[in-house]
Amino acid sequence: MKITKIETVEVTVPVQAPLRFAYGVHIAFTRTIIKMHTDEGIVGLGETAASAAQVEALGKPIIGQNPFDLDVIRNIIGNRFYWSRDPLVASGLEMACIDIMGKATGMPAYRLMGGKLRDAINMAAYCFYRYPSEETGAPAVSTPDEMASHAADLVDAFGFRTVKLKGGVLDARTEVATMEAMRGRLGPDIRLRLDPQSAWTVETAIEMVPRLETVGLEYFEDPVAGQPNMATVRQRTKLAMSTNMCVTSFDELGQAVQIRAIDVILTDPWYWGGPTQVKTLDTVARTMGIGLSMHSGIELGIGMAVMAHTGVTMIGLTAAVDAHYHHLTDDIIKGDMLLPKDGVLAPPEGPGWGVELDEDKVEKYREIHASGIYRNVYVEANTVGPDPNRPGWFPIIPAW
Repeated sequence: MKITKIETVEVTVPVQAPLRFAYGVHIAFTRTIIKMHTDEGIVGLGETAASAAQVEALGKPIIGQNPFDLDVIRNIIGNRFYWSRDPLVASGLEMACIDIMGKATGMPAYRLMGGKLRDAINMAAYCFYRYPSEETGAPAVSTPDEMASHAADLVDAFGFRTVKLKGGVLDARTEVATMEAMRGRLGPDIRLRLDPQSAWTVETAIEMVPRLETVGLEYFEDPVAGQPNMATVRQRTKLAMSTNMCVTSFDELGQAVQIRAIDVILTDPWYWGGPTQVKTLDTVARTMGIGLSMHSGIELGIGMAVMAHTGVTMIGLTAAVDAHYHHLTDDIIKGDMLLPKDGVLAPPEGPGWGVELDEDKVEKYREIHASGIYRNVYVEANTVGPDPNRPGWFPIIPAW
């Protein structure tokens, strides 16, 4: 079998309400959908945040290769020059190869990756402060009590047993008060996480530690920037410290463990270079005595399927998986959205990732992307900043 063509399309799908984070606002999710064609007529699907131009440029050298030769393909992509080592490109192409492998053998991706160790992955509610939406009628979430109610609604709707707050938006004391309100509303059995996105100083993080220890967190994610600062905060708390910012590659992992900066590492199938690399990290993390979770990649349906198929094969992935997915208004796959039930998500059954594209929806969201409507909102709001509701604002990290 040979790869004959790599086709890409960029799509933008709106979310239910503008989601605030430390660096701006999500008003929609933009992804590049990959269709990898073979000489046997099989088409494999992938998804990534890299642009279509990046995927096509770095994908050209693997035309003619066998999609089963994943290590060969990764080497060809990653060693063209320094700029070719973008994991977002390699990961999307690897996803498409694995989908081809599944379709060629009639096997689900999880079997190709070693088989299911569990039937489903646990999923976490991903809570954001947000602005109201005129389009969907979704209300604002701006105060501790509003966030506690919002989290309770998500728990009721999807059965989540873990809830994560995306912080770094309001001042640290207000965000800690939000965690306290969520604990009061959700009770002692729901696991809570807080991610300030490194927007706090070391002094602020240490000041907030006693209140957060009283709340009780499953883990404290990236309160500060950099491994040395994370290690300093870790020395002052009993909370487990996690990251998807100060460790994003194998090169960075050893030092973080050596200086005791982290207890849990958050992987995802994109920023670590693909599903097989995530599987390797599973082994490495267990060897080093580091816990493992999985971070959202702002995924659409293909990506959500990849996370589920990969996650059920990982022996160390017992923590709930983050996903922005439940904030989407729609998807580009056929059938129902891959939303959790009773707090878990099973991988779609079928060859490869078990999902197919709804070409009508792909075209709809390709047109929306091409229209620039979700880029032009910044111009219409008379601001060049990343938040249309805060003209002239730009992120400063750390902020508190």
